[in-house]
Amino acid sequence: MFYRRYNPALPLAGLVACLWYSEGFEGAHKQERLLPNGESGIVFDLREAPIQIYSADNVAISSTFEPAVFCGARTDCFVIDTSAQQRVVGIQFTPGGAFPFLGIPANEVARATYSLDDVWPRDAGRMRERLLAARNVREIFAVLEQELAARLLRQPRALHGAVIAATQQLPRGVRVRDVAERIGLSPRRLNDLFEMQTGLTPKAFQRVRRFQRALLKLHKGWEEEWASLALDCGYYDQAHFIHDFREFAGMTPGEYVAVATPHLNHVPLL
Repeated sequence: MFYRRYNPALPLAGLVACLWYSEGFEGAHKQERLLPNGESGIVFDLREAPIQIYSADNVAISSTFEPAVFCGARTDCFVIDTSAQQRVVGIQFTPGGAFPFLGIPANEVARATYSLDDVWPRDAGRMRERLLAARNVREIFAVLEQELAARLLRQPRALHGAVIAATQQLPRGVRVRDVAERIGLSPRRLNDLFEMQTGLTPKAFQRVRRFQRALLKLHKGWEEEWASLALDCGYYDQAHFIHDFREFAGMTPGEYVAVATPHLNHVPLL
């Protein structure tokens, strides 16, 4: 499997976590569950096939998207075909980073997946054609950088400083009302602003980022008791940790460890 990622420079740095390219998936499983991280992303499948997204609760239920998908910030998982990773390129935004590019509030396209045509009318097909014409991965990343920078210039909307501060402080376990007090906003105003620009409420964002922290520790080979991991990640106790993990991943921490792949948020369905 060939995989490359690229971190763009300003003015995209801070809004775009990375651009990535994947080709030639190798693996015995046909489908993967994608776990939530509270961030938005865009995926272009460069094959001549639509993108199929399946319900995590029932893979008999699916939706088809083309020529690309926009995945809003979410707290639930979904399922994809591994064949969709044969030649695919994507944009991973930082928390709230998609907002300046959208032209609409982020909470209008959160917790779900959409055709990119619905989010960026008339641009998705043209962008895909440019990506297909690129001669190598370096040119693919250059196309994405150019398109994102141009869009940023056409509709300059900045992330509010309070939202940036909250995305940095909430994952560290700081309470929402304490964040609001530090940045001089009422908790209600911070909640409304944060949800409008990131797509999630502060509490939902904090929960899913805490889950991501636990995933990372498991992925690195956590060898102590679950109760110790729970407290280290900011959960009240082991029961709280297990409950949240099952809600976000659809499985227990032990089940995740048993099937984990090199990709943190990709879990094979066997």
